[in-house]
Amino acid sequence: MGDPMREAQEEALRVDGDGYHSRNHPGIGTIADPAFEALALIHQVRPVTSVLEIGCTTGFRLEKARVAFGSRGVGLEVSPAAVAEGSSLYPSLDLRVGVAPRDLSLWAGESFDVVIVGHFQYLLPREDLFSLAAAVDALLSPGGHLIVEDFLHPHPVSADYRHHEDLRAFKHDPSAPWLWSPTYTLVSRRVYDVSEDAASCVDPRAWQTVDVLRKLTVSEAYPAAPTLPSVHSRPDDA
Repeated sequence: MGDPMREAQEEALRVDGDGYHSRNHPGIGTIADPAFEALALIHQVRPVTSVLEIGCTTGFRLEKARVAFGSRGVGLEVSPAAVAEGSSLYPSLDLRVGVAPRDLSLWAGESFDVVIVGHFQYLLPREDLFSLAAAVDALLSPGGHLIVEDFLHPHPVSADYRHHEDLRAFKHDPSAPWLWSPTYTLVSRRVYDVSEDAASCVDPRAWQTVDVLRKLTVSEAYPAAPTLPSVHSRPDDA
């Protein structure tokens, strides 16, 4: 028997996902895309042959990567409407309806050059943050890159979520679930404002970020400690 509270929360996320898709539909895939710009820069450094995007909407970004780099595109999205549209528009992609982190098990045992954690972490139940970080880490290949796109706030805060009364919005450093570990290093952070009002740029409630993290190999993250000279005897007393 399932957890009624969790089931209700996941249903709220699905409803909000469809609402987000409907509200933002005119701009999907047509406006500036700093996450794809980051992906293109990564490709210049290390060829991107596979991308997993969590919170992929229609998969438009995965399709751009497929066309530009020839990469395999895999996506998880909570909105059934977005996945239905994307599957019709981009039949070469592997798009699935699901909730992270649980449904990332669909790709258990696989690894990807790039994992994109799309703009959804602010709605993720806080008890799922560690599970999300672990699931993403298991799917990202050593030396691969993680792109995190979300709200950025200088300290953790929460607020009512105006689009759905059963959900709460959380803001913090969205890369923190990975950066505690020496295995991850921050490559770049691009902070931008969601409002066209220049005066709001000083208000952290309006900040979003696209972060790029690199997953180091264990030997890179934990280099061998230097060998200290052994002391066999004390100097003779003068």
